[in-house]
Amino acid sequence: MKQDKNFYILAIVLGVLAILLSTCLGALAGGLVGYWAGRRAATAVIPLPLPEEKQPTPIVPQKPQPTPPESLPWKPVVNGALITRVVDDSPADEAGIKPGDVIIAVDGKRVTEENALDQIIRGYRPGDKVEITLWRGARERSLKVKLGSRPEDPGIPYLGVYYIPFISVQRPGGD
Repeated sequence: MKQDKNFYILAIVLGVLAILLSTCLGALAGGLVGYWAGRRAATAVIPLPLPEEKQPTPIVPQKPQPTPPESLPWKPVVNGALITRVVDDSPADEAGIKPGDVIIAVDGKRVTEENALDQIIRGYRPGDKVEITLWRGARERSLKVKLGSRPEDPGIPYLGVYYIPFISVQRPGGD
C-alpha cells in the first residue's frame, strides 16, 4: 500500500513537471516562429505613392487692436494699494499689515490714481502716527501705524510695504 502511495505521488510530480516543461518549450517555439515571421514581413517593403506636394499658404498674423477706454462699458478706477509684500520688522509688519490687504486710505485720505500710497506717506514725517484703513477679506479695518524712517534716507517716512495699484471697474452712471 505504501509503495502504491509513493508511486502515485511520483506520477503526479512527474506529470506536473512534464506539463511545465511542455509549456516552456511551446512558449519558446511560439516566440521563435513569431520572431521569424516578423523579420520576413519587415523585409518586404511595399512602395507607396508619395502625396502631391502643395505650396503652403502663408498666414499673416493679426495684431490685436486695443479697445479705446472711451468705448468700454466700464471705467477702470484705482481704489487702493494691493499689498504684495511686507518688509520684516517694518512699521507695517509691526502694525499687522499682511500681503493681500488693500490699503484704501491713510488718515482719511483715499488712495487713488492721482493720490498714490507712497505720495500720501511722503506727506508725513518719520515717527508720525497714522491711521491706515484697509480691506482684508471682505471686512474693512483700521490700524494705527507709527511711521519709521527709510533705511537709506532717514529723513523720509517709511511704511515698509511693496504694493501695486488695486483697480476696480465702475460702470457709467456710478453703478
